[in-house]
Amino acid sequence: MKKVLIIGGGLAGLSAGVALAEAGYKVHLLERRAFLGGRAYSFIDQISGEVIDNGQHLMMGCYRETFKFFAKLNTLEQLRFQKQSRVDFLDEQNGQTTLLCPSWPAPLHLLAGLFRLKGISFADKIRALLIGSALQTKNGKLASKFGKLTVDEWLDSCNQSSLMKERFWYPFAIATLNEDPKVAPATLLIKVLQQAFAGTKEDSTMVTAKVGLSELYTEQAKNFIESHSGQVTLRANVTKFDITNNSCQGVVLKDNNVLNADFYISAVPYFALQELLPTDLLKESTYFKQWQSLSSAPIVSVYLWFDRKITDLGFAGMLGTHLQWMFNKDILFARSKTEEQLLTFVISAAHEYSKLTKEKLVEIAIADVKRLLPKASNAKVVRSLVVKEHHATFSASVLTEANRPSTITPINNFFLAGDWTNTGLPATIEGAVLSGHRCAEHIIGSNNS
Repeated sequence: MKKVLIIGGGLAGLSAGVALAEAGYKVHLLERRAFLGGRAYSFIDQISGEVIDNGQHLMMGCYRETFKFFAKLNTLEQLRFQKQSRVDFLDEQNGQTTLLCPSWPAPLHLLAGLFRLKGISFADKIRALLIGSALQTKNGKLASKFGKLTVDEWLDSCNQSSLMKERFWYPFAIATLNEDPKVAPATLLIKVLQQAFAGTKEDSTMVTAKVGLSELYTEQAKNFIESHSGQVTLRANVTKFDITNNSCQGVVLKDNNVLNADFYISAVPYFALQELLPTDLLKESTYFKQWQSLSSAPIVSVYLWFDRKITDLGFAGMLGTHLQWMFNKDILFARSKTEEQLLTFVISAAHEYSKLTKEKLVEIAIADVKRLLPKASNAKVVRSLVVKEHHATFSASVLTEANRPSTITPINNFFLAGDWTNTGLPATIEGAVLSGHRCAEHIIGSNNS
């Protein structure tokens, strides 16, 4: 039985481990922390006793690799799938508006939904058809056709108005790419739009978890690996990969123990991997040098407990405010504490906001909520919590997109997984799981060749 060592217990590492364990490999997964989940985990708030996600994650019906992974873990029933694509928006000018796509074939359902959306002129809706034509570009030609364009430049080339960008395209782009549209690459947004709106009508539906992120997959993946003769070790502090003669010979732990395997997968973020690789490899190998230019983009989440119900919406985009998205934990988690309401608010691409104090962020959040939800004016915030993920994702930009590394490295038994690798997708749950599955496929393929 071939042995695989996986470093990193997030979505990428666990999905690779489950796939390889299922294929008959002896998997040993090492995680530095005392818990699994990487940058998509949940924890218990010590004061309220509530399950808190380190950041709210919204999935879509096109997340095929993710759902394949969850199906193996028997946790699909812990997800809530929309019956038809619907996104609500809140703003001061138009109140609540809704993008509701009818049960028509894709992408006609999106166009029909846009034509029903309030607050956007008929001319803007007609110009949205230009986006639809751009989505017909085949994947192999995306880079050559749009590779030098930012999201903002691409939208301008499609004659999208400032209003259309601010009210529709920017919220979607920032949520999926976690970067400023004036910086983020158009190719990533186009790929997401193709997956979501150019396939089946179910692909564009929103999917949320009924439980905390950790409850969705971490213990289940650990149990799956261990039930297939594998092992998951927590508090395993890897200090370096022993790479010589174009091969990985083992991993060295903090206590100087060395673990060996036939294949190795690094499923840690790029900034952590740099500390584990030989210095000469980082300096001399083009493959390893290219991704050292990557940087991080933060996400800020603000949790507010109100003393009464102030909204019936499950989730909504927030327009014209500092906050970008609202998630109603009463509905998503079916909370039984009906006398209070727990809402989560998200700010993506939060480069400046992540520098603010937690008190200031709570102040900003409450002011924004009162602007958009009238019932909040008489409500009292009884508890607040701020979660800052400074390294939530890599910073997606036109300049660095080409530097994302492939799964296969120049080291013949060493592979990379992670949402930051060249998956063709932004740093999403789907991108992380896809990278893990690709690692598994390459190892299985190389072993069978």
